[in-house]
Amino acid sequence: MPPNITTFIRRSSGIVALLLTGAYLLWRLGTLNTSALWMSIPFYLLELAGLVSLALFLYSVWDTESVEPPSPVSKTDRSIAVLIPTYNEDPEILLPTVAAAVDLDLHHQTWVLDDGHRPWVEEMALRLGANYLTRPDNAHAKAGNLNYALQRIDAELVAVLDADHVPEKRFLANTVAYFDDPDLALVQTPQAFYNQDSFEHVGDLYQEESLFYRVIQPGKNRWNAAFWCGTSAVLRTAALRSVGGVATESLTEDLHTALRLHRDGWKTVFHNEVLARGLAPQNYNEYGLQRKRWAAGAMQVLRTDNPFRGRLLNRRQKLAYAATLSGWTEGWRTVAYLLVAISVLFTGVSPLVAPVGTFAVFYVLVFAAQQLAMRTLSQGRHRILPGLLFDWYRVPASMRAFQQLTFPQAVRFKVTPKGRSGTERLLPDLPRSLVALVLLSFAAWIWFLATMSGLTPISYADRTTSVVALVFLAGNVALIVFALARASSVRFGTERRGAKRFRRSEVAASIGGWATSLHAPSLTGAIVTGPAVDLAHIGSAITVEVGPLGREQYLSGQVRRRTLDGVTVEFDDQQWEGMAMMSSELFNQPVAA
Repeated sequence: MPPNITTFIRRSSGIVALLLTGAYLLWRLGTLNTSALWMSIPFYLLELAGLVSLALFLYSVWDTESVEPPSPVSKTDRSIAVLIPTYNEDPEILLPTVAAAVDLDLHHQTWVLDDGHRPWVEEMALRLGANYLTRPDNAHAKAGNLNYALQRIDAELVAVLDADHVPEKRFLANTVAYFDDPDLALVQTPQAFYNQDSFEHVGDLYQEESLFYRVIQPGKNRWNAAFWCGTSAVLRTAALRSVGGVATESLTEDLHTALRLHRDGWKTVFHNEVLARGLAPQNYNEYGLQRKRWAAGAMQVLRTDNPFRGRLLNRRQKLAYAATLSGWTEGWRTVAYLLVAISVLFTGVSPLVAPVGTFAVFYVLVFAAQQLAMRTLSQGRHRILPGLLFDWYRVPASMRAFQQLTFPQAVRFKVTPKGRSGTERLLPDLPRSLVALVLLSFAAWIWFLATMSGLTPISYADRTTSVVALVFLAGNVALIVFALARASSVRFGTERRGAKRFRRSEVAASIGGWATSLHAPSLTGAIVTGPAVDLAHIGSAITVEVGPLGREQYLSGQVRRRTLDGVTVEFDDQQWEGMAMMSSELFNQPVAA
């Protein structure tokens, strides 16, 4: 299919940015400071790495519509099992996923795979119509849990959902038709999130992972390089078994397993439609833990099953994996630019020999072209300020990746906490690497002022270069300080609430035949309004009916406080059917993608 005008503009912006960057780097070869190669060569290599990164990005998103989605199906003869691995999630997190999985269109079985060995999970699963499976040990964490199930469940296809990822009813109906291709092993769908006040969200316009899931992953379809992301996916059981099951040698079992599937000749596809929503990290501690695990796992894959060795992957697939794995080096490039500026201030040495004005014009022109290309190629999902902010947040993960690549060590799988993480509003641990960079930058400023006052043994032969370095340093330190302030804000402190409260939602209900409304509802409580609660007092027992006529379920609870127009009710624990109906009411309401 020939590209339309929008696609043509996107690709053209990327090509122009590449050409301008290449021309700039050719000019820069003549500006190297040969008397300070220890600084000028690393600085040049940093800029060259930017060119490579842009080229890999352009390659990744060259064609994001290479796959035509099949029509949804209303029935299938395939046997399907929906697998929900769980370890320590609270009922308010796990129940919505189980209830929605049981209610999916198309005939299937739902299996709750409990590595937490919890009696209440078994009771909940069976009451909601799911099967329950546990194992004698927790070897290999999530990967081992899935492999144990694969040995005991007879199904042609398995859908995998993380414990917090709530699927839409059409999840299976919109994905199983891809498996008419007998060579297809995997259908991956985007990860999206229903807690839009998470650490990854910046207002309503930016979500850190949306660029990857809505643009980069669809672009990998062209190269048969879309990979499994651990959840919201459907896999062919025979394909998994042909590669020995889910990979257990790395922390990123999903990426590692997809690599083995590609090496074995299987096809994968990314279906670019949100069909499930989960919980994004709510604070920096959760975000950092998750990103460090991904970074360490990616480097484990690189060391133990290097995708660039051998001929089982074609060159296009190798380039696609290069784009994925190299992303974990971006944080080092961000830090290195800052260290160059600090070095200029501490030594008085410039990494280039060129008029500062000329360099500034060329650099700004190239930077603007690169940012414009990123904005157009990302289909509007790249935004410069939030992007730079999260570049700094990912620095500790990049350091973990480097550590794991150069000094490999056993790393234990740590589940990203979901839901309630404490009873007090505690602030997160700030990344020490960023704090150290801020302190080092302040030291460089003080040294600059002292040098300008003649109080140090060095002098600035080119004061303009030193001032430019100072301004660059100031801008980046401002970003780091803002990043640290945001991460340490009370908004992103310890999560004390077990269930997500849907502040914009309203659920119709009734109490003793009287119509009422549930405001800011969750699975643990709601603000109840209406005549039925006018006389309720603190401590009163209340039973609420929720759900459509003929399918009503009951939720009992206690009045905890009165509000101006109603009462706040805390629901009793383990009301599985009532909680499932409330979950259906909440998650079937529209949520932005």
